[in-house]
Amino acid sequence: MIEQVISVLHETVGRIDQKIINEPGAGERMCYMNAADYDLVIIYGGDGTVHECINGISLLDKRPIVAVLPGGTCNDFSRAIGVPEDLEGACRLLKTGVVRTIDLGTMNDRFFTNFLGIGMITDTSQNIDPAKKTMLGKMSYYLSALEMVRHPSFFYYMIEADGMKLEGEAAMIVALNGNYIGAFDLPFKADNEDGYLELIIVKDSGFPLVKEVLQTRKIKETGEHAANLEHHQVQSFTIQTNHPMQIDMDGEVYAVTPAVCGIKKRHIQVIGSP
Repeated sequence: MIEQVISVLHETVGRIDQKIINEPGAGERMCYMNAADYDLVIIYGGDGTVHECINGISLLDKRPIVAVLPGGTCNDFSRAIGVPEDLEGACRLLKTGVVRTIDLGTMNDRFFTNFLGIGMITDTSQNIDPAKKTMLGKMSYYLSALEMVRHPSFFYYMIEADGMKLEGEAAMIVALNGNYIGAFDLPFKADNEDGYLELIIVKDSGFPLVKEVLQTRKIKETGEHAANLEHHQVQSFTIQTNHPMQIDMDGEVYAVTPAVCGIKKRHIQVIGSP
């Protein structure tokens, strides 16, 4: 597959320096050490690969423009910036697309492109069978999500967000910088260029949450949500839970609560759809 990518890219850009990521953390280290030497960094991979590379690039004083070629299971970040799912279309966007300066979410000293979540969303990521993911792709995520919706676990949270104090029980809490998770178009108007995170506290599960996903278009138009949830637009927040809980960032699970979260306004340039 990588040979096909390079072949198509040669029709679009001139010189290409190819670097292979072959172990966890390698993308972040490579980008931190080398990305400042380039005007454009093209990331071919899924959301996990993008997450790693963006965390390396975001620490630099001189940050290159970033282009993403979708090569993963769900490709939520590339969807959010309007990159076509087919490889040739994504490569053509390098010529026809526009450079956008977007926000990044922050969690302590880490960055996330698309979302941060705890609770049911983390359980969904952790519950995916790697063999099924290889065979079924996005369907493996849907199957895991349905299982978590049927058997949710609730937790107690305490949040301070832009002067507000929020606490109670929830099945899931998500901070959105983009509008896709697991290739689902979510029923919110998250915008990665507005300087805000959409903080979603889901207090119900089961059929109301399934209905929420199925009625995305209607809910976006009316603003009337089907599930029992709170929705706040915030620039920063701190979160504590009654016991340490795993945090999912862009599908990568490696941090735990408590956490200090926020938004880094217009921090990185990407090539997206006009």
